[in-house]
Amino acid sequence: MKGANVALRDLDAELGSVTVVLESGGTSDLPVAADASVLLLAADGRARSDDDLVFYNQPVALGGAIHLREKVRSDAADDSGEDASADIITLELDDVPDDVDRIVLAASIDPGSDATFGDATVLSMRLQRTADAQDVLSFPVEGASRETALLFGEFYRRNGEWRVRAIGQGYEHGLAALIADHGIAVQDDSSSTMTDPPEAGTEPVGAVEAIPADDAGDEAAGDSASVPGPAAQTAQRRLSVRRPARAPRMPADWNATIPADDVTDWQRARLFPVAGIGGGEEQERRATSALLAVMSLVRDFGRALTARCGAPAGMVETFIEVPFGHDEEAYRPDGVIRVTRGQRMWQALVEAKTATGQLRADQVESYLGIAKDKGYDAVVTISNELAGAEDSPVSVDRRKLKKVKLIHLSWDQIRTQAVLLTRHHGVADPTQRRVLDEFVRYMSHPKSGLHGFTDMGPRWVGVRDAVKARTLRSGDRNAAEVSGRFDQLVEHVALRLSALLGVEVQSLPPRNAPDAATRCQQLADSGLLFGTLRVPGAVDVLVLSADLRAERVACSIQLDAPRDGRPLTRVNWLLRQLPVGARDSLRVEAALAGGRGASTAALVGALRKKPEQLLPADGREIRAFRVVMEAPIGSRRSSVPGGLIKSVQDLTNSFYAEVVQNLSPWNARPPRVPAQ
Repeated sequence: MKGANVALRDLDAELGSVTVVLESGGTSDLPVAADASVLLLAADGRARSDDDLVFYNQPVALGGAIHLREKVRSDAADDSGEDASADIITLELDDVPDDVDRIVLAASIDPGSDATFGDATVLSMRLQRTADAQDVLSFPVEGASRETALLFGEFYRRNGEWRVRAIGQGYEHGLAALIADHGIAVQDDSSSTMTDPPEAGTEPVGAVEAIPADDAGDEAAGDSASVPGPAAQTAQRRLSVRRPARAPRMPADWNATIPADDVTDWQRARLFPVAGIGGGEEQERRATSALLAVMSLVRDFGRALTARCGAPAGMVETFIEVPFGHDEEAYRPDGVIRVTRGQRMWQALVEAKTATGQLRADQVESYLGIAKDKGYDAVVTISNELAGAEDSPVSVDRRKLKKVKLIHLSWDQIRTQAVLLTRHHGVADPTQRRVLDEFVRYMSHPKSGLHGFTDMGPRWVGVRDAVKARTLRSGDRNAAEVSGRFDQLVEHVALRLSALLGVEVQSLPPRNAPDAATRCQQLADSGLLFGTLRVPGAVDVLVLSADLRAERVACSIQLDAPRDGRPLTRVNWLLRQLPVGARDSLRVEAALAGGRGASTAALVGALRKKPEQLLPADGREIRAFRVVMEAPIGSRRSSVPGGLIKSVQDLTNSFYAEVVQNLSPWNARPPRVPAQ
């Protein structure tokens, strides 16, 4: 219970090496992602130096006596289905020097999150024997409210022996306030200022009520747990508490289907209606006008798109159907974008296509000539085509690009930018936010013609059949087109994943085939197409592959195995990170030392029952794990169910949700100083 304490010798006479498990979690709609930290305090309640804080940027102290281990999925999540995780901390109490009087165990929530510990559905501290991971004490934390930093408990010395106390005390202002209150100067990363330790006699900022001691002998310790002692001399170093990158989590409704019809016959009036679109030309004009209008009305959106085009930050003005004369011919580009910043003016012509419309090289070259004559900075092309590895879907005379830039934006990119702003980054002005929401809805409607990448091209079926018959050659022009289309598919998947996660996911060429010629050769020789995705915070890149001969698509990721512990412990380390809901058909491959390509493999369902089957018979060391998810390839070239595009997109989303967002890298334990 809160405030209770007990001597470690009463729990176990030999308890000198202990493991603390701090569990936290929320619902799938409002996750509570907490990070553990440990404070080493002297008798005055202050840290001796910045080295006395153990947290995500500094996971080891006292030569390894205090070690913050990896974050794993909590057992509570498996029982309740909630989104919960556990931080593992090992403490070798016999190696803690005498001038460390207290060891405080805490956790904090990212200040950028909307969650507090009051939102937690799982919140507890467990104490285990390190030798056998057997629980000897548990403390379920209750009564949390607005806190974003929480003291779970502490180890403290009393009459020469270690005791442990349950605290459950919180701070509203996060980790920075907590550690500043214990004598550590905090670097404010956002403004390059420092938060100093409080002056003597001040109260903790946002702290909850004091915890009464349960006996007179611990009265002094109880007071020090509630309000730290007098301020010590301000630390000279400024400690940064900026969180390291971690894999973003998929939204809870990432795989929810959109209802085909509203639940009522009453339909809300739309700012951008799709009714009445009579043909391709009208569709194109309406889409271009809507886009340019929203760019000028929603400042954040306009700035985001013009920044991609190289324009300065400034006031955005847009115009449609502007007439120009060039070489005694009349031209009417779809629009003009003008950005003004002080005395500088940046201008670009716009040519847009919708649905299956494709850009024409001769038309784009004419607009490049107009832009050069008028002193414009760029020509911006917009279509459902993705540029892939090239700068533009059309090939133009490079001499026309000496003074004018040619920039391509796909409707996929534009939609992703709008979704990032509305769902993740936020638009402060409510009217502008409503306008952007309506534009996203308009873009998502089939009649808008802004569907993005949806077709592997007319050569797909022929190349697929030639691969199966082993008649395809690397120099075949069709092979190059299909390989390029797969690059565009990977970029399309990256953009869709960006919109779901709220971060910029990059599409990259595969590591072993960085150039187009090598990828064509690989397609002809083995029938394989590859691409990779880089998600900020993920343990490694995601590898997407399509095997046209086996008719399978796959998504995989690799992570280094722990370098210490028994071989079976390394396998269990990986299995603990995979949630119970992860499908049994996931394949785990273990790369072994001592031979290129040497490995073992097994399915997750079988490994959960018998993890030792992944161990090599000859006892070789496991160096890395590779987790793979596969699905049928789909034979159709479009994005409908049963096609390659849909297969790859659905597989990537499922693989990320079930595997990637749950994986954390292994942190090496530092070498120990031998006992004297």
